[in-house]
Amino acid sequence: MGHPAPTVSLRLSFELMTSQLKHLLLTTVEDAFDPKSWSGIPYSLRAALERRVERLTVFRPGPPMRHPVEVAKRLILGGNPPKHPLWMTVPALKRTASEVRAEIQRVQPDAVLSISSQCVAYLERRGFERGPATAPQIFMFSDAPWLAWRQAYERWEPMPRWAARYAEDEARAARGLDGLCFGSQWACGEALRLYSQSGTRRDLGLSERLHVTPLGANWTPSIGREELMARVRERSRSDMLELLFVGRDWERKGGPLAVEVARQMQQAGQPVRLHLVGCRPKLPESMICAKPGEGGFVTVHGLLRQDVPEESAALEELFLRSHFLVVPTLAECYGIAFVEAQAFALPPVSRAVDALPSVIADGVTGLVFPDGARASAYVERMLTLWRDREAYIAMAETARARFEADLSWDRTADGIVTAMERLLPGS
Repeated sequence: MGHPAPTVSLRLSFELMTSQLKHLLLTTVEDAFDPKSWSGIPYSLRAALERRVERLTVFRPGPPMRHPVEVAKRLILGGNPPKHPLWMTVPALKRTASEVRAEIQRVQPDAVLSISSQCVAYLERRGFERGPATAPQIFMFSDAPWLAWRQAYERWEPMPRWAARYAEDEARAARGLDGLCFGSQWACGEALRLYSQSGTRRDLGLSERLHVTPLGANWTPSIGREELMARVRERSRSDMLELLFVGRDWERKGGPLAVEVARQMQQAGQPVRLHLVGCRPKLPESMICAKPGEGGFVTVHGLLRQDVPEESAALEELFLRSHFLVVPTLAECYGIAFVEAQAFALPPVSRAVDALPSVIADGVTGLVFPDGARASAYVERMLTLWRDREAYIAMAETARARFEADLSWDRTADGIVTAMERLLPGS
């Protein structure tokens, strides 16, 4: 069965023509031209790489092989998501690798970047037909190692049947790659733990090939920085403290704790409004405030889609008027919503779990609490900061500055390409 020809994206400018890396092959099983695919990560990275290199070839392998025996296993084992995903079978992974290998030989790039490990788990690197030239360097990019992600979320999503085998497939492939780019210090530490052989964290030079490349914001303000900071100063004068929760997974994202924080603020005499976006949890009617002036302190907005203009405008207004993004998540391999909050100069508040200490600078761009902290600890620290208007404005400004300096997709692309360029011949 044939597949659509890969898309080649070209962007020529004086700045990009000076890049040492001339031709990069980006391979992913996701659709890098669909902003809805994997939270928009492949889409945003692809666009940023187009701005960074002279030539970018994007290749998406075909769908997983549907071998009758494997399909039968999937049906018998069931599960949602499937306990026996077809993409995880060895025949499917080998076919994906063969397609990627053929594309490498066809376009002969200077380097290859695989989003996640699926495209390279069984990639054979020997024997590339490149004449006198050397084989291209191969990097992998993700928010975290596959098994680290699955272990972090196992409480909400059980492991698939072949998890241990695929984790070893990824580890074996990673040990042979030229570079491994992850979104946080936590993820790089997990890579050392999971990819090192025999349980040691010191072998095979892994640490030299690990690179922290923070993920960027997929959604940013439609207004300029000056107007944005004017909105920050305006909201700092409000008597009503407005909190924003964004997330579809109510329990994992810490929704119950966000409600308890708001409830305790109200009990302490602080006028407060908690906006819930992305979900419609069952809450006591006494908490719900459907219209201004009504009792209650929670407003449920449900899903607000960024690709629907009216809903996107409503969501942007919530990001601009709220004082804190409060998502005390129980597990988070990265958390792009926290990056987007900083793009809006909106201090994020969460727990010190997994990648979040890398995403939120505690006391600088937001507030990060110990995993076991009670709602009262959130209330005390948040109210203390908010009542010190100058300190609050300074944190909001610093959050925006960090987004501009470190947390944009252009910075992500630059970090990846710079790491690749250090390995190019003659560099």
